[in-house]
Amino acid sequence: MKPQELHPEDAADLREPHEEGQGTLRQDISTAMVGLYKQHYGEGPSRCRTYLHPELVIVVLGGGYSAAEQTLFEAGKWHEVRQTRLIWQDSMKAKFVDAIEELTGRKVAAFMSANRQDPDLAVEMFVLEGEHAG
Repeated sequence: MKPQELHPEDAADLREPHEEGQGTLRQDISTAMVGLYKQHYGEGPSRCRTYLHPELVIVVLGGGYSAAEQTLFEAGKWHEVRQTRLIWQDSMKAKFVDAIEELTGRKVAAFMSANRQDPDLAVEMFVLEGEHAG
């Protein structure tokens, strides 16, 4: 089966919808997450993008592995670096969740992290509790 080609006019369908007010919220979340990385990890990501969906906040961060981590990667210790980064991300749960709850005004039901060395990415994902009609 031949893969379907993506036509330029279809690319608009892949773009994140920009609901009113969300541009500022996305930027505020990105700024807060990068700040937490810099303050508590010592290295900050060089790229960050936040995606908002009705029940999800997904933050994708790029760059930011330290010189020590790069040295360990080169020595074949990628698993150890990945485990250490996951332990750090888990230990940041309260700070990450507090920032998301404060900025969104919604309670976080679940928090998950992932990271990868090549490409250099980290993902912080927050599942929000459903919105309740007043």
